Amino acid sequence: MKKALTCNLCSGEMQLYTGPRFNKKFGSVLFVGGILSTLFWIGPVLGVPLMLIGGYMVSAKRQLWVCRECHTAIERIEVGSETKAAETKKEE
Repeated sequence: MKKALTCNLCSGEMQLYTGPRFNKKFGSVLFVGGILSTLFWIGPVLGVPLMLIGGYMVSAKRQLWVCRECHTAIERIEVGSETKAAETKKEE
């Protein structure tokens, strides 16, 4: 069971939200531009990187904590195993 977070501004309950990290329309334009440049323009030098960047922008997600009352958003980040190991050593 996950703990519910409280908002610092209004003391409301925070809810986990997963949404797009980048603008999907812009990522789609880059992807299509990469395909067109590969077919007609400068070729793989510009087209392949544009397709890779566009594909990443369309598929990338981010997780936010959003307050249900005041709609404040806080980005959720994962703490690495190295940081957790350092914290446990400090506690000992």
